[in-house]
Amino acid sequence: MNLVFFVSGNWLKCFAAIIKNMKIKDVMEKNLVSIDGERNIIDACKLMGKMHIGSVLVTLENKPYGIFTERDLLSKVIAKGVDIKKAKVKNYASHPLVTVSGDYSVRECARMMSDMKIKRLIVTSRGKIKGIFTASDLARVISKSPLDF
Repeated sequence: MNLVFFVSGNWLKCFAAIIKNMKIKDVMEKNLVSIDGERNIIDACKLMGKMHIGSVLVTLENKPYGIFTERDLLSKVIAKGVDIKKAKVKNYASHPLVTVSGDYSVRECARMMSDMKIKRLIVTSRGKIKGIFTASDLARVISKSPLDF
C-alpha cells in the first residue's frame, strides 16, 4: 500500500526555519568511538557490534585518519572476499575525513551529506574532533521537530 502525505506550505516553512537555524553542535553525538588503524577488521566489527554503532573513527599514531563504516565493510571487504582477521582497518577506512564546524546548521549539513552521498560528518572545533553528526541524528532532529499544522 502506498501512502501519500500532503503538507501545508506554512508548516513546511516553519520546519525549514527550525532546521536552518539549528546548529549541529547541539544535536551531534559527542561520544565518538575510535579504533587504531593497525587493528584488524574483525576487531572493528566487534567494537561496532558491542557499541551498537555503524562506524568507528580510525586513528593512526593517535591522530584521526578516517572512518570505517558498515558500507566500507560491505563494499570494500565482504564483497571482495577480504580476510577480516588479517586485514588492517586502516586499509579499508574511508579517508580523508569530511569535517565541519559545530556552527554549521542542520540544514547545511543535510545538504552536504546529500550532495556528497555520505551519512556521517565529523564535527570539529579549532582543529579538534568534538563529535559526529550522522543520518540517524538528522532523522532524530526531524522526528522531534514540532508538527503543528
